[in-house]
Amino acid sequence: MENQELSLTRARSYEPEHQGSHVPDRKSDLTPRFKLIFSTVAALTVLALILNVLLAAFGGDSEQVKAAAEACSTTYMMGFGAIVGLIGGKVA
Repeated sequence: MENQELSLTRARSYEPEHQGSHVPDRKSDLTPRFKLIFSTVAALTVLALILNVLLAAFGGDSEQVKAAAEACSTTYMMGFGAIVGLIGGKVA
């Protein structure tokens, strides 16, 4: 009797379960960790863009202002790339 139950358990474990019919639940794809990372990257990107615009408009012509504006410019460009990468990673 015990051997029959064991053989049935093994046979069931090798049966494919709904192959090709699994549709992922879109709500479960966005984990809290992903939301936290995405919102942090988006907030830093927007902050860097705003700081860059403010430095360009009101910063003056000193070397320090130019260096800060360049750093903000690089930061928001990298942030935009990270946002595209995060979205692309979730779609794939």
